[in-house]
Parts: sequence; structure tokens; C-alpha cells
Amino acid sequence: MASLAKADGQERGGERVTTPRRAALLVLALMLALTLSFIDRQILALLVEPIKAELRIDDTRFGVLQGTAFALFYIGFGIPLGRLADRGSRRNLIIAGIILWSLTTMACGTASSFAALFAWRAGVGIGEAALSPAAYSMITDVVPKRNLSLALGVYNMGVYLGSGLALLVGGALLHWLKTADLSALAFLPSAAPWRVVFLCVGIPGLVVAIGFSFIREPRRTDFDVSAETAMPSIGETARFIVSERRLFASLVLGFACHNSSLYALLNWIPAFLGRHHHLMPAHVGLLLGVSTLIGGGVGLIGGGMLSDRLFAAKRGDAPLIVGMIGSVGIALGTLLTVGAPSPQLAATAFAFLIMAVALPIGSASAALQLVVPNRFRGQVSAFYLVSISLAGLTIGPIVPPLISDHLFHDPSRIGQAVAVTVVGAAMLSIILFLIGRPAYARRYAAIHLTPRAQQETSL
Repeated sequence: MASLAKADGQERGGERVTTPRRAALLVLALMLALTLSFIDRQILALLVEPIKAELRIDDTRFGVLQGTAFALFYIGFGIPLGRLADRGSRRNLIIAGIILWSLTTMACGTASSFAALFAWRAGVGIGEAALSPAAYSMITDVVPKRNLSLALGVYNMGVYLGSGLALLVGGALLHWLKTADLSALAFLPSAAPWRVVFLCVGIPGLVVAIGFSFIREPRRTDFDVSAETAMPSIGETARFIVSERRLFASLVLGFACHNSSLYALLNWIPAFLGRHHHLMPAHVGLLLGVSTLIGGGVGLIGGGMLSDRLFAAKRGDAPLIVGMIGSVGIALGTLLTVGAPSPQLAATAFAFLIMAVALPIGSASAALQLVVPNRFRGQVSAFYLVSISLAGLTIGPIVPPLISDHLFHDPSRIGQAVAVTVVGAAMLSIILFLIGRPAYARRYAAIHLTPRAQQETSL
């Protein structure tokens, strides 16, 4: 990890910045926060059947809980919280977000209706909207740009650690709680194990929030030395995005399709494995949890290293190249997972699939940071996250059950519905990345491949 920040502690733009050790600790702490956020976000995917049975809802309405309930508020608060990240304490913003999403996750266990669970999921979305815009900005300030894809890949390991642990820990908790005495939990509407799972996964976030109070806010840096120090307005930020509309349209829409694939897989492959291969949630959690942890880790680190090597070779279109490679793997891996004849082979194919999904995550995050001036980073990161989340958290969780419920008229065909959704999104992302490659490479070269920029990179 120290290599992620090995140039820190030297001069960057005339100012001394964070030491390598502090930079590494910051990246790891933010990864831990992201891990907890995804445990709280994705635990719902393992609780589909018991929640549906008790609250009497179908797959489509459950997709709304997984996607729309979270997304509307995650998206709605994304830009305002991104502005706070640009002008206030990013650390304190993250602490407040962790506390909010942890408390509302615990409150999900008290829901006695679809509307109540919708409301608490909305609170989880608001809290989690505070994390990544601030985290991206902080990491970019402490890590040299030649290592940024790898550093952001390490941060984004939280997506797959959290998703994997949600399945593993959630499955283990469900198995244990079936035989546990829950009579002391009289404040819950029922003693159903799924309710206690929400309480258990929310508590660690409150501990981590306390830990973040000991982290020092890093000094803001900027590769654009001519930039004004005042925070830009939303109008200025919008004009900046419009001035590079081909670049941003390709990057944002391409990774929006990628995010749609991710959420379709995370939300409905557990249900597919349980229904098609007749597995209990604990077994599903074990198989897919291990696959997610292994595939996500390998993909993120491998993709970050590949992207950094391409950047070092002066390939300004590195993030889009890695994105296209990942999209091909996503399409192939989905077909292998859904078509596997046994749950063990399906889990193996799913590990390859998650590796392909994870491959471009670090380079996608770095892609924006490397072509956006510091004073715009929080708002542009929020715009990026809002956009890909709008697609990922609406298309991903909702389209597969819409297809299986209303086109196939058979919930047991959810696997085929996932395949239609994911393969289509992967093909579209490849087309978008091809369209945007020249524009991104041109802007990257103008910023980082000038003689002065190369001299600063060598420091």
C-alpha cells in the first residue's frame, strides 16, 4: 500500500502533502467505510424470500426497494453533498454519512410494511451519498496520479468486500438466527431472523464513524495551478461538463451501463441461484460471497495495475480500453453463470464475472480525477456518481424482474432475464467507450503529457 503514495511527502505544486503512511491508512480507512456501506446496501439481496413472504410483495416491488427507494435519495442528495465536499470538511461529511446510513439500516429491521421499508432504504441512500465524492477528492489529494488508478481500485475493493461479506455474513446470521432465542427483541414487529440481520449489520458503522474522528483532513492540492480557489457554482460546473460533452457523455453513459450490469447481478443472481438450483440462503451466501470476494479483489487490483501501465505508456485512453475489456468479460461471464449445470460451476463462473465487472472500476474512478481540476472534483464526482447510480440502481434491480414477471410471466426465469439485461448493457457500453476514446485521450494529453506535466510526474 505504501507504493500507492510513494511520491507523497515530496513537493507537489510547491506544497508538501501527506506522507506515504498516512496516505495508505487513509485509502484503507475509506475502503473500510465503503465496505460497510455496501454490506448495508446489498444485504437486502439475500433477504428476498423472507421479506417477500412477510410483507407480501412481488419481485417487481422488491426491485423498487433494492433500487428506486435507495436511488432517488442517493441521487437527489449526491450533488449537494458533492458541493459540501468541495468547500467543507470531507472527513466530517463522511462521519455524518456513516452514522446516518448505519442507523437507518438498523431501522429497516423494524419495518412492518412496504412503505416503511421504502422510507428507511431512502435514509440509507442519503447517508451513503456523502461518502464517495469526498473519498475520491481526498484520495486524489494524497496519491500521485501515476498510482491513482491502483489507489482508487483499492478503495473500490469495498464494493466487492461489502457485497461478498453481505452474502457471507448475512447467510451465516440467517442460519444461526433460525435456532436462536429472539424473544428478548420484543420491540421488533416480529421475531423474524431477517429483522435481526439488519440490526447486526448496522452496528459496526457506528464504531467506524468514531474511528474516523481520528483521521486528519488532507491538504487540498491541484494540478491546475491557474485555477481559482473559489468553489465554482453549479452553473460553472455544468458549463465545464458541456465544454467536454463528448468526453463526459461517453465516460458517464458507458460506465452507467456497466453499473447497471453490476446491480442486476448483485441483486438477482442470489435469487437465481436459490430458485434454479434449490439452495437455502446460507448456501447461496457462502458460494456467491466467496466468489465475489475473490473475483472482486483480483479484478480491482489487476484492472488498476493494467490502467496504470497503460497510462505510463502514454495511452491517454487507458480507462476506456480497460472498460471495453471488462465489458466483453461481463457478457461472457453472465452467459456462463446462468447456463452452468451445477451451483458450484455457477459460482466459479460468477467469480470470473465479478472479476470482469471489477476490472475497470479503479480506472473509471481515476478517469475523472485525472481530467478534472481540483475545485470541480467534488461536484463532477457527484455528477458522475449520480448519473451511473441513476442507471445502476434503477435499471439494474428493476429490469430483470420486469422481464421475468411481465415478459416471461415466470419468476423462475429470473436468470434469463438477468442475462438479457446484462449482455445488452455490456454491448452498449463498448459502443459508448469507442465513441469517447479520442476526446478523452486528447484532454488527458493536454493536461499530463506536456513537458511541464511530465516533469512534475517524475518528482
